[in-house]
Amino acid sequence: MSKLSSNGLPEFAPGALIDLDAVSLPILDEIDSLIAGAGRTPQDYRQALQRGTAAIHRQFQAGASASCLLALRTAVLDHIMKHMWKTQASAFTGLALVAVGGYGRGELHPFSDIDIAILLPDRMPDKDNVEQDAALSQWITSLWDLNLEIGHSVRTVADCEREARNDITVITNLMEARFLCGSHGLFTRMQTVIDTSHMWPAAQFFTAKVAEQEQRHTRFQTNAYRLEPNVKESQGGLRDFQTIAWVCQRQFGTAGLTALVTQGLLEPQELTTLKQGLELLWRIRYLLHHVTGRREDRLLFDYQKDIAHAFGYTDDTENRSIEQLMQRFYRTVMSLQRLNEILLQGIGGIISGVTAASEVEPLNSRFQLRNGFLEVRNDDVFMHYPPALLELFLVFGNTPAALNVRSNTVRLIRANLPLINDRFRSDPVARNLFVQIFRNPNKLTRTVRLMNRYGVMAAYLPAFDQIVGRMQYDLFHIYTVDEHTIGVIRNLRRLTLPRFVDEMPHGSSVAATIKRPYILYLSALFHDIAKGRGGDHSILGAEDARKFAQSHGLPKADADLLEWTVRNHLLMSITAQRRDIDDPNEQLEFARQCGSIERLKYLYLLTISDIRATNPELWNSFKQSLLQSLYRHALLILRRGLDNPLDPEDVINRRQAHTRSLLDESLENDPRVDKLWTTLGDEYFKQYQAVEIARHTEILLANEDTPGPLVSLRYSVSRGSTEILIYTPDDKALFALITAVMERMRLNILSATINTTAAGFALDTFHVLDSNNMPIEDISRIDDIRQTLTYELGVPRDLPALSAQRPSRRLRYFSIMTQIEFNNDEAGFTEVHITAADRPGILSGIGQVLMGADINVHAARITTLGERIDDIFLLSNHAGQPLNEDEQNHARELLMQVL
Repeated sequence: MSKLSSNGLPEFAPGALIDLDAVSLPILDEIDSLIAGAGRTPQDYRQALQRGTAAIHRQFQAGASASCLLALRTAVLDHIMKHMWKTQASAFTGLALVAVGGYGRGELHPFSDIDIAILLPDRMPDKDNVEQDAALSQWITSLWDLNLEIGHSVRTVADCEREARNDITVITNLMEARFLCGSHGLFTRMQTVIDTSHMWPAAQFFTAKVAEQEQRHTRFQTNAYRLEPNVKESQGGLRDFQTIAWVCQRQFGTAGLTALVTQGLLEPQELTTLKQGLELLWRIRYLLHHVTGRREDRLLFDYQKDIAHAFGYTDDTENRSIEQLMQRFYRTVMSLQRLNEILLQGIGGIISGVTAASEVEPLNSRFQLRNGFLEVRNDDVFMHYPPALLELFLVFGNTPAALNVRSNTVRLIRANLPLINDRFRSDPVARNLFVQIFRNPNKLTRTVRLMNRYGVMAAYLPAFDQIVGRMQYDLFHIYTVDEHTIGVIRNLRRLTLPRFVDEMPHGSSVAATIKRPYILYLSALFHDIAKGRGGDHSILGAEDARKFAQSHGLPKADADLLEWTVRNHLLMSITAQRRDIDDPNEQLEFARQCGSIERLKYLYLLTISDIRATNPELWNSFKQSLLQSLYRHALLILRRGLDNPLDPEDVINRRQAHTRSLLDESLENDPRVDKLWTTLGDEYFKQYQAVEIARHTEILLANEDTPGPLVSLRYSVSRGSTEILIYTPDDKALFALITAVMERMRLNILSATINTTAAGFALDTFHVLDSNNMPIEDISRIDDIRQTLTYELGVPRDLPALSAQRPSRRLRYFSIMTQIEFNNDEAGFTEVHITAADRPGILSGIGQVLMGADINVHAARITTLGERIDDIFLLSNHAGQPLNEDEQNHARELLMQVL
């Protein structure tokens, strides 16, 4: 049975500890003026509810707490509900009206569902049943007329008993029951039959609720919920708190907050943290309902700015107001998640009895293991030996049987965090322990995650504290910076474990050759540590890494490698995204920037782990293949020696020789091969590998007498995507037409290489993925693409008009500054780098603009980073020369009009 506070709400309710009379009585008096007396219509009640809602929001504007607002909403609904019930008192004799669920616990937001249960006597005469059923149906309909979302059940006590026994959801709902009016005896009987002595004993209920929570956490850990969290259902949200309340009520017979303290499950300061966290989440949820005008528990991009302003965050420069709100939210969620873990572990220990009596395995003089939980051997360990605050995590990693940290020990860690001060950070023992944690790879991901969750990482590295809970307001980074950092460490660690070799076979093979993996893990720790600080986070992070290495006594070679890797952690991804990695000159430049095979390996492993931990949905086989190819090219150059690079002409000769060895035997001495290669030109051989050249050669020669455009599709292993080869008479509209057709067919274009042969033909290759970011494998889909492109390219027609397509809901809330940069390169082309907000059809729009300006497109590298594009095009003017300044300005003006 749930214990009630003086104002009638369960002790865990938002308004349980508030004296509402001073605030609620004037509001209720105002409502009474509208509904007092008989013969009131639904419109009267609806108006009364609207008046109450408006009065409550005035309290919000006056600074009332969220808990007060929720309790007032409950009081208003109670008042109206009871009045409406009493108007039918004669028809409802012997029945009971009960608030359940969120309404029962007094947690009502402006548009929350109103859950009620109507209890019936066990037996009633048939005539009375018919009349009463009709009256109840009419009464419930009248509630819907108030524009309320009503959830109702009509049951006997026996029905309640049967349903609750069989369904964890029903028993949970009824546990929160709160009597409103009618037969109190019936309500008491219902409470009696659902007691732990009759069903769902505490241990069984606890197990079911923990399993339910784990399933919910899994369901709400999708990327959408990370970017736009659900304040009720996401991990660390309100439902986690409610889970604590339910298991506490089942175990101790009260849903009171004080039970957590009296049972030794929470310290008073932890209870304060819990209340403050709940107040924040309640306030955000209240605002979500108010801003949207409906029940909405998702903190969508649509509302984040308005809610940030309501909290007083008004600096909208680069969306700082939103990032401040979200950092506060995620920090709160982390604290509630930690308390949820402590409380469930503590209650579980009481239920099972393992906390009091079980086998204890001493690990050293400070720590011991009990039933899989690491714990201190006495409560003064950290006071007497502060470095134990770090030693605990080293012991955790070195103890395979340690599955978690005992809740009481977590509480002691939190209480003793002030000991991690400047003196502590300067202690050689503490510094050595911190480095040893990263030198010891066992359970490293779990260890670092616990260090972050318990606040030790932020205490030891103050710079890390700045990124805890920090969310970047974009669609590319879906995790907070601290969570992303742990994800990178996780990915690096998995590369070293044989059981995960199938995830990234090439990366695992490279990781197996690494001599000092701890440098990799530390580079992950520091690579984004300066995010949000202003300035280049790579440079600032490298400076932090260098200071750390020096103060922690790392060998000079290790310190140099750590600093270089952090400083250059974006180098490989930028090169792969923006440069032609098949060009020998680009390969040589990248190899020179790496400088050594060791640096290349560390950079490659950090890069693939970083991208995969940023947004797994944006990682695909194409990006993987680009990075692998760039790594292999650079590795060959570094092995040969930077002072002995191959001449570009030598590279072409080697590729041609290799290609000949791959050609079909029937073409071994075929003069058509040399003739074709002569028309293709040297630039072509710089852009393609031997296996690709061999395939192109065989296809072109096999179809040299075929009229019309040639379109060929195949899966490219080296690019991890579908390659579309197009060979057709050249035309300045070709790129614009091809991209328009591909976008209409919902193909995701990743790169394009455009060549014009000496014979006046275009030989273009596009690497694409389907709309699900996967290579195209379905035969019918491949045939459809081939036939559509062949038809569109073979029939003279006007280009499709540029249509203003509506961007997705999410894209509409991002303001991306369009940037267009031109640069004339040494190869005789103009490179244009375009950054702009993404939208449907944007690539074909760019193609049509360039065509209209009489500009030729020779290559394109297409990159989409969440809500923005980051594309590179190689261009020339109508004469085949780089664009001059006037031509660049004209092209920029036209592009800006479209973008």
